[in-house]
Amino acid sequence: MSLIKWHCNELWPDFNFDFNLPAFSNMFVRPKIDITESDTEVTATAELPGVDKKDIEINVHDNVLEIKGQTSKVAEKKNQNYYLNERYYGSFERRVGLPSEVDSERTTAKFENGILTIVMPKLHPEKQKGRRIDIQ
Repeated sequence: MSLIKWHCNELWPDFNFDFNLPAFSNMFVRPKIDITESDTEVTATAELPGVDKKDIEINVHDNVLEIKGQTSKVAEKKNQNYYLNERYYGSFERRVGLPSEVDSERTTAKFENGILTIVMPKLHPEKQKGRRIDIQ
């Protein structure tokens, strides 16, 4: 019995695309969050389309931001054949480590047009870490 060298291109056509596994796996993380930091605060912005404000819970503890929530179908149509069904329904939870220690007592949140914005003041605003010294 002789060995036959296998060429993957014989079975799979040459698809010219870049398959990035981390980027692909992030498609299913919910909610999507942006976190920015200034000298005095950390701000988190999350996309929560279709979520009611009363169904969102926000916690900040041990330098971790936690966002929980739930979406539900309004009415399921039993006698319809779905052509495409991509919308997500159910509960979600996301925890993100924060870049600085924040004051949870002074943290505020607002929810407008499906965008949740959380402003977390820093406990220890950054002081000047140093400066350039000119040589005379």
